[in-house]
This record gives sequence, C-alpha cells and structure tokens, in this order.
Amino acid sequence: MATAEPWVIVVSEAPSEPGSREMLELVLAGATLEVEMVVVFEGEGLGHLEPEPFAPWRQLIDFDLAGLRARQPASTLMPAGVSAVSRPAFEALCREAAGVLRL
Repeated sequence: MATAEPWVIVVSEAPSEPGSREMLELVLAGATLEVEMVVVFEGEGLGHLEPEPFAPWRQLIDFDLAGLRARQPASTLMPAGVSAVSRPAFEALCREAAGVLRL
C-alpha cells in the first residue's frame, strides 16, 4: 500500500559509468513495493538526463512508477516527462515527503 505522501529520491551523483543502473535499480525496488516516489535530479545527477543514460529511467514515466523532476533552469532542454522544480517547490516537496533519500 502506497503512503499518502511520496518519498523524495534525490539523485545528485553522476552516472558511475556508461550503462550503470545502480541508482535506477534502487528506485525500481521501491516501485515494486508500491512506494509513491518523486525522483529529483540535481547537480552532477543531471547527467542521468542525457539521452543515453536517461533511456532506462524512461520506464519510470512509461509505467507511471514515479514522478521525475530536475532542479535546473527551465530554459534547459529536458527529456519529455521530466519537469523542472524550483528551489522553493523542492523544499516544500521535501518538507511534505514521507522521507528523503539522497543518492
């Protein structure tokens, strides 16, 4: 059973190597437990939004497993399905979350 408030998963580390999926696998494990999640990419973690590393993350959108957000300027091109989140909105999301996990 999913909680009313989502968990916020903050991805701030760059992909460790091409094809690496360790962070994604942690998020998918939560999805199998039906944990409501919002994944926020920031800092070096924005590297996961590049076309090649982002391809496996797309399944979170395709299967409605988690919301995907990015803490970056709205003028920066992001993959379809990923929305920008401002600093105040990110802080509010974290305050209201069931928990925050930083990867």
